[in-house]
Amino acid sequence: MSKTRIYHEIRTLLAVFIFTFIYGIGVVWFLEAAIEPLYTGGIPGIGQLIRSIVLKYSNYDLGNIFLGAFVLLMNIPTMILGFIGVSKRFTIYSFISVLIQATMLGFIPRIDFQITDTFTLAVLGGLLTGIGIGGSLRFGTSTGGLDIIAQYLSLRKGMSVGYVSLLLNVLIALIGGFVYGSGAIVAYTVIRIIVTTLVTDKIHTSYNFLKVEIITKVPEKMYDEILVKLYRGVTILKAEGAYSHDEKSFLVVVISAYELRNLKSLLKENDPKAFTIITPVKDIYGNFKRKTIV
Repeated sequence: MSKTRIYHEIRTLLAVFIFTFIYGIGVVWFLEAAIEPLYTGGIPGIGQLIRSIVLKYSNYDLGNIFLGAFVLLMNIPTMILGFIGVSKRFTIYSFISVLIQATMLGFIPRIDFQITDTFTLAVLGGLLTGIGIGGSLRFGTSTGGLDIIAQYLSLRKGMSVGYVSLLLNVLIALIGGFVYGSGAIVAYTVIRIIVTTLVTDKIHTSYNFLKVEIITKVPEKMYDEILVKLYRGVTILKAEGAYSHDEKSFLVVVISAYELRNLKSLLKENDPKAFTIITPVKDIYGNFKRKTIV
């Protein structure tokens, strides 16, 4: 492996630890601290829901160790889906995240911040879990569970990862409210879901697309680099400066927002003086490759 590749893998591994830790803190120290049950998303949320049902109808608390074990075991099928349908590397790092997550949910001590307002806990918990999920996805991994299913559907259908997760997680809130007969539980959990969704989509940009228009005097260098390093098609048009009447080339390429940093590096290396316009793309039709996470 090259030094660049090793650095990239180390950076991703660190991101897994950091963002999974943030996610775990959001669940354990904030969502779990609420008087009314506040459910996180995905498999941990399903584990919380099962624990609530057992406690409600048998008065037996399954405890935190159950939650950690449940997360670990129930992620096995989703890991298989991710390995086959998303990316092997993505799934391996996601499994590392699941191991960390299960350990935190099962064994990390609960800390009482003396926050009694459920709304505040829902917002703070949603913010931290959104950072954990979005940050993980941005670095080419996930916190496992429904994130992998959402990633799979996003890759196949081009849907927002946060939107897919929203649809899958609202059901948890509705069932939780039904079990306890409380509309407040549904309302606060939905608030948590909305905050998590917004933060996830804000941080994770792999399926937000941009149109980049480049006016340059060295088109050969630019499109060669874009074709080879970004593996994106480029449209080339002839252009002329209105003031100087110099002949230039007008390059048009569509990329994911996640690739913008690499494109800027290519511009800086090959033509720092290139005039570049970047605009958001609402939708794409035709021959456009939606890349898997590698």
